[in-house]
Amino acid sequence: MTPKVRQKKILIVDDDASIREILATQMGRLHYDTATASDGEEAVARFRTEKPDLILMDVMMPRMDGLTACQKIRALEKHGLRTPILFLTARDTQHDKLSSALSGGDDFVTKPISLQELREHVEAALSHTKKK
Repeated sequence: MTPKVRQKKILIVDDDASIREILATQMGRLHYDTATASDGEEAVARFRTEKPDLILMDVMMPRMDGLTACQKIRALEKHGLRTPILFLTARDTQHDKLSSALSGGDDFVTKPISLQELREHVEAALSHTKKK
């Protein structure tokens, strides 16, 4: 009997329910397990309980934006373990890109994004992750 391989878990964070649903469906097609959050506060709480392998995070959200959530998640990580955080946003200025990097983000992708492009970003981020 071969051991069951654990699917990588992706936490999808966006205040738009339809975007969360679309991304969860797309990630499911790529054989990833998913969890969702509707804002930064919920993302930080879900990070603690879900232990995702990667986070797809919107920047602009109510209650707590993605940049602040990213900083809080980085503060919770144990030494040597870093969960890749990919910002998915409609904003595309140099200031936005710099802010995402300074908050601890690993990648910055502009919406809309094709499934193939998203897959490439996700696979690249996961391939550079230290094992948990």
